[in-house]
Amino acid sequence: MPASTVSSVSSAGSAAPAGATAAAGPSASGAPVLTASGLTKTYDGEPLFADVSLVANAGERIGLVGQNGAGKSTLLRILAGREQADRGSVRYGPHDRVGYLDAQVADTTTTIGAFLDAGLGEIAELAARMRTLEAAMSAGADDSADVADGADGAGEAVLAEYAAAQDRFALLGGWQAQARADEVRHRLGVADLDLDRRLGDVSGGEQARVLLARLLLEEPGILLLDEPTNHLDATGLAWLTEYLTGYRGVVVVVTHDRAFLDRLVHRIVELDVLTDRAEFYVGGYTAYREEKRRRRARLLADLEAQEKFRRRLEQDIERTANQALRTELGTHNDKARRYAKKVARKAKARRRRLTREMTSARWLERPEERPPLVLDLSGQAPPDEVMVAVDNLVADRGNGPLWQAFSAAVRGGERVLVSGENGTGKSTLLSLLGGALTPAGGTVRLSRAPGVLPQVHDNLPLTLPALDHLRRQVPIYEEDAERLLDSYLFDPDQIRRPLGTLSAGEIRRLLLACLVNGGSDLLLLDEPTNYLDFESLDVLDEALAGYGGTVVAVSHDERFAESFRPTQRWQLHRQADGPAHWQVSSEPAVPHACRVVPGS
Repeated sequence: MPASTVSSVSSAGSAAPAGATAAAGPSASGAPVLTASGLTKTYDGEPLFADVSLVANAGERIGLVGQNGAGKSTLLRILAGREQADRGSVRYGPHDRVGYLDAQVADTTTTIGAFLDAGLGEIAELAARMRTLEAAMSAGADDSADVADGADGAGEAVLAEYAAAQDRFALLGGWQAQARADEVRHRLGVADLDLDRRLGDVSGGEQARVLLARLLLEEPGILLLDEPTNHLDATGLAWLTEYLTGYRGVVVVVTHDRAFLDRLVHRIVELDVLTDRAEFYVGGYTAYREEKRRRRARLLADLEAQEKFRRRLEQDIERTANQALRTELGTHNDKARRYAKKVARKAKARRRRLTREMTSARWLERPEERPPLVLDLSGQAPPDEVMVAVDNLVADRGNGPLWQAFSAAVRGGERVLVSGENGTGKSTLLSLLGGALTPAGGTVRLSRAPGVLPQVHDNLPLTLPALDHLRRQVPIYEEDAERLLDSYLFDPDQIRRPLGTLSAGEIRRLLLACLVNGGSDLLLLDEPTNYLDFESLDVLDEALAGYGGTVVAVSHDERFAESFRPTQRWQLHRQADGPAHWQVSSEPAVPHACRVVPGS
């Protein structure tokens, strides 16, 4: 397996040549492309999931969902061959390669250009060789041993090698592949990155988009995607949705994006963190939530009917026992007593039958209830107070301003939604507002200290236990911190584990705990929905709806934007020949009193 976040393996586990578009097609035999049988995984003796089976055919798109900690990413790694299950098996179609994307980068020293070229496999190698031969022919280097690779150096040999390379390039669909590569890089917002930069030198969001671009260039028959939408803007998200909708192979995706699931998947597999089992649903997110509610309602109705039946059996058993006892003791006449004993025997037999029925019945178990996440956002800000004042603000990207200077004001209780294409500076804006960066020009004034939720977790002390990190951010006694983290659904063993061992969703909940208990009246949220499960997203929506403070949020999540109900929208528009342009408006869509100042 290559030491890379993006892996591509054949069904036999060996490296498979990239570039052939047939890789995205169905198996030649028409058999299922992906078959998982009885997968079971435990950690430290505790079950993560048990007996999960899945069959996927070419063209199927499946959403893998579940609460944080249910094992979604682990199951995806097992399907990709990156991790072994304790029991069960995974089989691929005979001609299908597996492409896997997760959130980790194994080799950060590779350049962006080399990493993306590797996604085209032999096509990229042929293109590089053709460029070398073209340069040699242009220079008249007919006798160059380097060019001829050991040939006799004659010009005819160079021409022959070039023709052979060109024929092979065309046979593999090289021209189409290069056009596709240009489109993928452009659509995912990585076309402007310096190809000579190392992966470790770009931001986490840029890194994630490069990894996704590489995987799509490989066109494997099976795409396994772990949170592919987290670092995409609205344009990139729309393109990815369309691209995957037309994908001829199998797509299995872990995502928190509810609208993305609605538009993309045919069915949903939910890992239940309480039962350790998989539940299956037809349709997208909306159909899944409705069917889940129906199933729960049916189960509760069945449980109620079962309890009525159980009580009736218990009453019958007790009544029959009493009847037998009264019958035996209720007469002194010998003949009547013999008859009474006969009746009593029948009553006792009926009691035994009822008892057997009681003990042998397959009783439904009441489902366990996971305690809900609680977000108590208690900030308040008077509506006449200017919480954020931005005056002619400019950010520098090193070779010029990132955006045109702009000015705006945000008052108490307002909600600002920041949007724009990748690379235009949305996260930079929040860093300027929060004081993590210094502006190249203009000023930022805040009336209150902000609570900040970052988009990426790059700067966290990964060796520090979760409990200690919380206490560094919030002045709190250890016992109180333990109770607090328990309310954020952390197990006792998790709170003492290093941050680097927690899942992205668990880290997100920890950061929310720090944010909420910081007691700020001003929140700066960068992609707040990333890595949260659906239940946590619902709680976040409700908490923000009841929050009395001011919020400035960057988000590409369509459902979040609907529930957030911004009073202002700050939109960044990329310009072809200069810095991005700010458009500031209030809701409904009328110009906001704050002005947009062109120039710097």
